[in-house]
Amino acid sequence: MLLISIFLLQPLAAFAQGKTVAKRNQLEELMIWKMSDELKLTATEEKTFSDIIKNLNLKKSDLNRSLQNSLLTLANTKDAKKREQEFAAYKKTLQAFNKVSEEELDKLKPLLGTERIVQYLQIKQDLATRIKATLTNPDAPMKDEKKPLPAPKVIIE
Repeated sequence: MLLISIFLLQPLAAFAQGKTVAKRNQLEELMIWKMSDELKLTATEEKTFSDIIKNLNLKKSDLNRSLQNSLLTLANTKDAKKREQEFAAYKKTLQAFNKVSEEELDKLKPLLGTERIVQYLQIKQDLATRIKATLTNPDAPMKDEKKPLPAPKVIIE
């Protein structure tokens, strides 16, 4: 289940770089709205939920940026000793990145309870699947999309 949250939040973290901050924020707000609606959160719960998600997404974004920089440094380092040190730093950052998913569960469980956190994880998995499907094949219809109805047949009596 931890992988589920990684898959959804990783694209959000990637969106945080460069000129796409507005798109990342828009996607983040849309995800928070969808989750709040589906989980039927009260206004107070929604505010807390929103703060938790935004904080975690920011952490993921920062750690993702560090991972990318570390990988770039790893690729450009020729000295074996420095490369080994950078690899250890990369691994430590990757572990911190993955810990954010555990932190997400730890922070949301008291807010949502067992039933709603399971529902949250299912919705999140569904959204991640849809996002991936759209990114890999933008022209394909979504799973839930219904085929257009055929034109009605006119019967003349």
